[in-house]
Amino acid sequence: MNKYTTVEDYLEVIAGIKDPATLKTKPNTWFNDFTPIVNLARYDTDVLNSMSTTASEGRALTEKQGDLAVKIVLKYKRQLATKGVDVSPVEDRVTWRLPLRKMDYIRKLDVVNDKITVVFPFNNLLIDGLRDFRKESQGHGEWDKENKVWSFALTEYNLVWLTTWAEQNNFEISPEIIRLNSLIAEVEAVPYAIELVINDGVLDITNCPESLREYIITHMGGFELDNLLRLVDMSAVMGYTVSRKIADMIVANSTPRFYNLATTRETKLDPSTINDNLASVLDYADTMQRWPVVVYEPDLSGKLLAQMRGLREGVVEVPRTVKARNWGDGFKYVHVVVPVITQKIPLLISSAGMMYGGDKNLMVQNAEKIVYCAAEVYNKKAENKVEKLADL
Repeated sequence: MNKYTTVEDYLEVIAGIKDPATLKTKPNTWFNDFTPIVNLARYDTDVLNSMSTTASEGRALTEKQGDLAVKIVLKYKRQLATKGVDVSPVEDRVTWRLPLRKMDYIRKLDVVNDKITVVFPFNNLLIDGLRDFRKESQGHGEWDKENKVWSFALTEYNLVWLTTWAEQNNFEISPEIIRLNSLIAEVEAVPYAIELVINDGVLDITNCPESLREYIITHMGGFELDNLLRLVDMSAVMGYTVSRKIADMIVANSTPRFYNLATTRETKLDPSTINDNLASVLDYADTMQRWPVVVYEPDLSGKLLAQMRGLREGVVEVPRTVKARNWGDGFKYVHVVVPVITQKIPLLISSAGMMYGGDKNLMVQNAEKIVYCAAEVYNKKAENKVEKLADL
């Protein structure tokens, strides 16, 4: 019976890499051909192939691989005996050709040298998750092959995402990561609004970026009190909110519907009561001089056109064949049946609620304000349904 000194010897013999009698590498195993000398269970095949290859290449097994290797050798004791192989040395005293490698199985999220570091043993699912996140992370994200650690830029977005991901995957979270997340939570708990306010008769925007302040002063008439309606009307377009105090002032001097139209970029009218609603929209447009009002009616029904003409004089009907448009002639109300893509639109009124297609999307992007006269409203740019304009 043939006996061997190390567990690695037994692995290589079982895998067919070495001759059982001489323990010499077989000539046909130049590329580590895997030809087991026993009938292996299906679930043992890949494991034994991997471990025997590792041993034959002069690399040490890990501690977990070592435990599994001993179990596999002893599992096939009877089959090996029929091949003239005695496994008693493995039963009596386990000996290794190379000391087993101790693997660090810790999973930890930490901050090192102002970078977020992610450490964990090899795991395809975790690696795929970080590779996907790296595509959308804010700042760098890379794998440090030498130190075997992932590192990401220390930004708020990265920190919050990686902390949530690490918690879901049972990582150890360092005290520094916990501290930074606490700071973020404290900041988020304090209201931060870019909001139009009035204090002692003076208008201002809280937390206003300097670029926005300069634009308002240069292009929108500044922060004088007589410019209040203009600033309210541009709030949704410029990205700031309006304080409750100013909202109450506007509603008291006009109507809730006027305020709704002034502070909302996209609204929806009930088509069944379009006459009354459309009149209020045109009143708002005239008050804020949102001209030209472009009425988009692609279904060729002419219903909106007729209603517009019943409410206002001078409605210009643009034929379908006319593609180039110039609003420099002072028109206030323009009816079109194809998308307008050549200029900015102060107010767009659309009978179509589904705004798909390149030209339609471009028209939506060019419109400062949009009012939909449709039962259902959905456009690809907004990716959500537009709120109904309440009857107030």
